[in-house]
Amino acid sequence: MWFSIASSFLPRVLGLALLMASASAAEPAVALLTTGSINDGGWSQLAKQGLDKLTAAGSRTTVVQKVSADQAGTELRDCAADGFDLVIAHGYEFLNPAAEAAKTITTTKFAVSGADVERPGIVSIDFDVSQASYQLGIIAGTLTKSGKLGFIGGGAFPSVKACYRGFVAGAKSVRADVTVAEAYTSWDQVAQNKSQTEAFISQGIDQIYPDVDAAARGVYEAIKEHNTANPQKLVWTYGCVGDANANPAAGQWTLASAIIRLDEAFAHVAKQVRDKTWKPGIVRENLATGTCVAVLNPVLLKGPIDAALQAKITAAGAALIAGTLTIPDERPAPAAPAAK
Repeated sequence: MWFSIASSFLPRVLGLALLMASASAAEPAVALLTTGSINDGGWSQLAKQGLDKLTAAGSRTTVVQKVSADQAGTELRDCAADGFDLVIAHGYEFLNPAAEAAKTITTTKFAVSGADVERPGIVSIDFDVSQASYQLGIIAGTLTKSGKLGFIGGGAFPSVKACYRGFVAGAKSVRADVTVAEAYTSWDQVAQNKSQTEAFISQGIDQIYPDVDAAARGVYEAIKEHNTANPQKLVWTYGCVGDANANPAAGQWTLASAIIRLDEAFAHVAKQVRDKTWKPGIVRENLATGTCVAVLNPVLLKGPIDAALQAKITAAGAALIAGTLTIPDERPAPAAPAAK
């Protein structure tokens, strides 16, 4: 009798152990907070696409969009109360609210996507697109006829300024006399960005790199109108964060895009939660991790972006990854600690 009871009990024990092991390895439940619309064609939409990959991998997910600064703390706490293991707050604006929430909530992990500052209790995901922007700068410095380049950012955030610095450094690496005008406009005002692009073009700028999310449509529209009217004085452009190489307005004049593979970055953080290796701090995503990369427009590879230029871009990428090539950091050095 004892043997028969033990025999019948053993499969149930093994089954329970397998169930517990399966549960411990289950994909984490993930909530995403965005400041913009998930249909913005840029930063927020890419985040939603990244979240979709986690959904496909087995995570329970939800997205809360158009979260303002004064709503952020409440939304973060609500997601924790709803049992989400990980909340990805997508935007530098969420840095302080997430750090505040982490002070009192320990069952949910918080990650701020697009922040380069460390805060206790949270992960900051720093997307360093400067290296991919350097590669775009090589293209711009090589192909410019006027020697005048332009950069338009939606806001002077550290991550945006990093793209500017990389673009400048890359351009000057092949043509030391280039100038790069910079302007900071908005993320969602198409007309404002179109006007800024027209102003740049009127100054003789013939390469324009926008980092303005959905408002890049204004940049591309202005370039299309100019190039259609002036086919002998073409202005070229680029994409940033998302792949704009086939954008409907100026895809034929978009040489390359410096993109962020948010699905890969989000998967890295979710894996830490699943594997219980989560550690607060800054997670660096860059060219070496394969998440922040330059993508050349395939339709232009037999045109302006010839084999010689492609070789320069590839070599620069390898040097950036190896650390033998670095991008100058124009930010002020941290202040020395006060003497005790």
